[in-house]
Amino acid sequence: MSISHILGILLASALTLMIFSRAFGPNPAFRWASMLLLGAGAGYVAAVALRQVIFPALSATELRNPLQFGVVVVSVALSALLLLRFASRPEIRAWGLLPLGVLAGVGGALALAGAMRGSLLPQLMGVAVLRWQFFPHFPALDALSVVLATLTSLGVLLYLLPGLDGAEEDEEEEQIWVIKLLHGWRKWGYWALMLGLGALLASTAGARITLLIDRVQWLLGLWF
Repeated sequence: MSISHILGILLASALTLMIFSRAFGPNPAFRWASMLLLGAGAGYVAAVALRQVIFPALSATELRNPLQFGVVVVSVALSALLLLRFASRPEIRAWGLLPLGVLAGVGGALALAGAMRGSLLPQLMGVAVLRWQFFPHFPALDALSVVLATLTSLGVLLYLLPGLDGAEEDEEEEQIWVIKLLHGWRKWGYWALMLGLGALLASTAGARITLLIDRVQWLLGLWF
């Protein structure tokens, strides 16, 4: 076993134990290891972006294309504006918000488009078609499950919709039962949302525990 391999084992074990020290509370060792991890990840992303995105875009072949040249000019201008966020004067530093706004807007638009194309539209099409997939031998149960899922989704949307809390006092007596129905529907959506968040939290906790077991097994196999 070479010296470099031994040093790598010692460094990996030390960093793993420093990350595990967070279980005993905040400490400088955990902060140093987490900053080292974040810095290494940011450096790797920057190196990949330079090698596979920026340098190929600045090649002479790509710059001959007028459209590509315009994209490069806009990208350089936005990057220069982003550097203004480090300026000392507030009026100059405010110009650095422009590329951040473009970045947040593009990222939000891509996330929204992905959610609509990958989740919302397939679910709406599934509700419209009502294909029997859950219970092929009991189509009535399949239809009931789709209806319940749709009503539950609408209940979650009603729970997230503001303005229904004080509506019962402002409505007329013959319309109070509609408000009560909406409140009951919202409560149903609330419990469905809590159940979904609880399942997501349990899945995340299970993944963290699995990662912990894997790291402990790795350390034991490395040293014993």
